Amino acid sequence: MRTIHLAKFPDKPEVLKTSIIFTEPNKICDGCDSHNVECVSLDLLGGGVSILCQDCIEGILETFSKKKV
Repeated sequence: MRTIHLAKFPDKPEVLKTSIIFTEPNKICDGCDSHNVECVSLDLLGGGVSILCQDCIEGILETFSKKKV
């Protein structure tokens, strides 16, 4: 499990943490509404959960670099 810890943001106490809970097949993606795809469930900052497919996660990663992931 990867986690973003407060220790990495000492000057930003409002940053809590987020972590990957698990992956599951046959879910509905919160990002693109694709049905029956493998998704990862993320425990979000502030207590929510988001379910994202690989395509949506790769789209997020591509915003950091112009190269394809």
